[in-house]
Amino acid sequence: MSIATVDDYLIHYEVLGRGQPVLFIHGWLGSWRYWWPSMQGLSAQHRSFAIDLWGFGESSKVKSGYSLSAYIDMLSAFTVHMGMTRPLTLIGHGLGAITALKYATKHPGQVEKLVAVALPVNGTAVDARLLDMDVSNFSAKVLGKTESFSEVENELRKTDQEAVNKLVQEVRRNDFANDLANCACPVMILYGQNDSVVTPPAATNNHQMSAGNRYYVRLDNCGHFPMLEAKVQFNRLILEFMHADDTVTELAPKEYWQRRTR
Repeated sequence: MSIATVDDYLIHYEVLGRGQPVLFIHGWLGSWRYWWPSMQGLSAQHRSFAIDLWGFGESSKVKSGYSLSAYIDMLSAFTVHMGMTRPLTLIGHGLGAITALKYATKHPGQVEKLVAVALPVNGTAVDARLLDMDVSNFSAKVLGKTESFSEVENELRKTDQEAVNKLVQEVRRNDFANDLANCACPVMILYGQNDSVVTPPAATNNHQMSAGNRYYVRLDNCGHFPMLEAKVQFNRLILEFMHADDTVTELAPKEYWQRRTR
């Protein structure tokens, strides 16, 4: 276990591999741990970092730090503390996807590419039961056995419920379409078709996400944790996106994914 001390608070992180840096940011359910298969998949070509946000996993339970603005500052402080080469790639999931998007918008020169998994473009896409339901109960009742993964379940007990509740409240009051439109770097927006935590946008609303350097991806027969449900496919998508140049419009066979245009 690795710890960085920033402003007297502890940020737990893990790191694997060599090469250009990639930073993984988890969502409301779990911690850094469910990124481990992806970190392994990228380790031959990239130095992968995964952190626990404040209130999650082994990081400090900083009550004053349970907000999107505080998490953006947390990412900035962590990357500086670790001396990470910029620009870097950010890969976020749910809450982590929003944090990564807001960071990339605020610091456009520091992010080369962004992967946003289960991004609630409109905050109301997040299941309202997370506003007041204990995360363990939510996992049992909403995700159930079909989406039960030890990498997630074993970490839920470490979560400060207040962090979940506060961030869900903040997210559900906001819309992040403008952040997406104003993000300067290429973005891959990925959803599991059967996500029960963040409702994927309707196909008719995807045109604003698939224009220019935006790539909309939907994984069929996949739920909220595609990095665990479809590990090989997920890792392949990330690598193809990260290594694609500006002229590439299709990075994998259509049965895996394709870029959608207006």
